[in-house]
Amino acid sequence: MMKWNRIRWQDAGSQLLFAANSFALVLFIAGSNIAVPAWLQVMGRMHPLVLHFPIVLLMLGALLLFIQLRDPAVNQWKIQFTSWLLLAAALSTCVTVIMGLLLAREDGYTSDGNIQWHKWGGMTVLWAASALYWLRGYAKAWLPKTGAILTVILLLLTGHWGADITHGNNFVLAPVTPRNSTVPFGKALAYEHLVKPILQEKCMNCHNAGKAKGGLSMELPQQLLAGGKSGKLFIPGNPAVSLLIERLHLPTDDKKHMPPAGKSQLTDEEVNILYYWIRDGADFKAAVASLPAHDSLRMLATTRLQPSASPEPVYDFAAADDKLVQKLSNNYRVVYPISLHAAPLVANWYNKDKFNIQSVSELLPLKAQLIEMHLQKMPVQDADLDILAQFKELRVLNLSFTNITGNTLAALAKLPHLKSLSLSGTPVTQQQLQQLKSAPALQELFLWNTSLSANDFAQVQKNFSKVNIVRGFTNDQGEQLKLNQPVVLNTAAVFRNTMTLKMQHPVKGVEIRYTTDGTPPDSTQSPVFKDSLVITDNMTIRAIACKKGWYASDPLQLSFSKTTYVPDSVLLLNQPEGTYLAEGGKTLIDGQKGGTDFGNGKWIGYTKNKLEAMVSFPQQVPVRSVTIGTIHNINSYIFLPQQVEIWGGSDAQHLRLLKKVIPAPNKKDDPVTAMNIDCTFATTQVSCMKIVMTPVVIPAWHPGKGKHAWVFADEFLFN
Repeated sequence: MMKWNRIRWQDAGSQLLFAANSFALVLFIAGSNIAVPAWLQVMGRMHPLVLHFPIVLLMLGALLLFIQLRDPAVNQWKIQFTSWLLLAAALSTCVTVIMGLLLAREDGYTSDGNIQWHKWGGMTVLWAASALYWLRGYAKAWLPKTGAILTVILLLLTGHWGADITHGNNFVLAPVTPRNSTVPFGKALAYEHLVKPILQEKCMNCHNAGKAKGGLSMELPQQLLAGGKSGKLFIPGNPAVSLLIERLHLPTDDKKHMPPAGKSQLTDEEVNILYYWIRDGADFKAAVASLPAHDSLRMLATTRLQPSASPEPVYDFAAADDKLVQKLSNNYRVVYPISLHAAPLVANWYNKDKFNIQSVSELLPLKAQLIEMHLQKMPVQDADLDILAQFKELRVLNLSFTNITGNTLAALAKLPHLKSLSLSGTPVTQQQLQQLKSAPALQELFLWNTSLSANDFAQVQKNFSKVNIVRGFTNDQGEQLKLNQPVVLNTAAVFRNTMTLKMQHPVKGVEIRYTTDGTPPDSTQSPVFKDSLVITDNMTIRAIACKKGWYASDPLQLSFSKTTYVPDSVLLLNQPEGTYLAEGGKTLIDGQKGGTDFGNGKWIGYTKNKLEAMVSFPQQVPVRSVTIGTIHNINSYIFLPQQVEIWGGSDAQHLRLLKKVIPAPNKKDDPVTAMNIDCTFATTQVSCMKIVMTPVVIPAWHPGKGKHAWVFADEFLFN
């Protein structure tokens, strides 16, 4: 009876195995051409859950085929157990393959690459496992044993292709595969050796040739440029509106955040590398060494790449005290090491209106470490060069567009290590430059936009035969070129009472034409910008640079906002959320506008809570309007607020509603825009105000429908 039942169940198992093989073959051949009910799709998504079960059974069953026991009774039991084990292995393999074929029908899996190899491998393993069961008792023992070895090999190959789909190409062998990070700095490419390794490690497990989630594959440059179903992955030169950067900055629990929650997240350094690569134009062939010396991407690369094989400068001085370096840096002068933990220092100056030579003398305690000084556009005088000559370790000195005349250049010839000197934009003469002939280490001299004639340059090059004389663009062929935009010298976009706007252009003879009514400026009819322009109210200025024989520059748009009353303090009743903390309440009255880059540290953001800010003035003031700077970027889930409330009164306990504003609803095609929300009301004496911005619920047409959008603010103006 037991023997009959055993044979009956084995026959039933064999028939079931044959039927399952047939069903799997139909699915394999039909692909996506047949409709599958939803409950089967659920079954398909269980493929990663059950695939380990048949692997264990197949390997154990294959092993038992090679074991021969001496006791006939025990060996007979082993043979019967092996039969049941191989049947279970073949049936579970069939179930796993069917689940995998159902899963491969979903969006995100392509019809080529590793997925095809994995599907063929799965079917081959199924056929091998089925054959192994049916041939288990074959008279010639070498046949099932050979089949067992072949099945295990196929199993390993199929698993390898599956791992590549889930975790990216070469996942199994990655630990023993040489990596690009060992490439010398001088030979490194920005994309190949900085960007691509990040994408491979953190992104390609879901965005590869076999598993392109959202229709996006990241393996090849052309695939990155093509983007996916959500559009372009990035906009070269504009990371603030690039989908890649937006998704990285979404809250971790947001379903659009990348990488998804639970996956290995990008470090801050990795996010910055992607950001600066896109900002620099997303060039796939650019060499790291070709980037400017102080480019952010190049500086990040120095910490990730192997130094160049070429000899680097050796500095035999000790590092300065970190606290002293930090103490000597301020808003108008920044001192920093050339690289992380390095002793040599660099000094940069900003805002010519705040400069005096005392700010250079204050750095004398660091004269043994300072190797670069960048004083371009500062009002440095001839007499000041004696102070600069005290910094004996200087290698680079930039004095372009300063007030020096060239009479005291002999002081700089005493610098023993000076290699690079820039005197562009100054009135130096060929005779005055002779004072630099005794400079022992001089290698390059920048003299573009000076008064030197062609004959003067020829004589200078003759006198400095071992020095690279950089004279800039000469346009000997008469080619018509496009001017760059005018340079704005003002740093603040918010002012009290009045403001004097200053603009200039580095090219001599250029006219700056402008408008204040929002119309595009014209190169012949629009007013010519003189030395300055006094602004007394909110104003948007558009300006272009023009010169005969040149194409006019792209228009430059500037927005200036007036605030009559500046509060003593701003207390945030709800703290900003996510990484959009900026400087807290101070951000709203610091006079700095955030622009369209919501991740630049000048915006505060809210999504789950309202923005509620309590504003205090030193005394009662008559306020008739409050202007709130905000931004909307619907692809990044940043919308205009549902409503804005302005409350005012004599103190926090006696506030009344002065104005409620409901902005126009956001639309699908709204561009990324930084804008103001104006709230006007009857003039009211206040010493305390409360401003409330309520986030909107995302509408049904947006992928994040039903969630609370983000609302951002950068500046409050009171008039």
